[in-house]
Amino acid sequence: MDTVKREGTKELGEVIEQILIESGMSISEFSRKVGYSRQYVYELLRKGDPTLSRKIQLDTLKQICDATGYGLWRVLVDLGYLQKPQTGFTPFSVVVVKANGEKAEYRLGEKSVSLVEELVKNLSKNA
Repeated sequence: MDTVKREGTKELGEVIEQILIESGMSISEFSRKVGYSRQYVYELLRKGDPTLSRKIQLDTLKQICDATGYGLWRVLVDLGYLQKPQTGFTPFSVVVVKANGEKAEYRLGEKSVSLVEELVKNLSKNA
């Protein structure tokens, strides 16, 4: 597996540190919400181990995102698993095409993106 850090990507510890900063959570609070020991969280935060980002399981990343409200798509982009879309539209935006063909773009916040993802998932189940 590719362990070379791509330009513009972060290591797992940097992403978790960003989540802690944005959420205002302490490491203890974060570890309780995520359901992992503080020691494990400290290991995730540890700098200098570029392979750790490649060893973490997707379900662990999802659990971190679910517990903190941080978007999974954003984490995967930050870690370099996904590339940011190269479109003429802003990330985290929704494009609505009206009946007359006119397009309108709406910028979404991180929490709104999660709501839209949940809506799409539910609509897909009912289709």
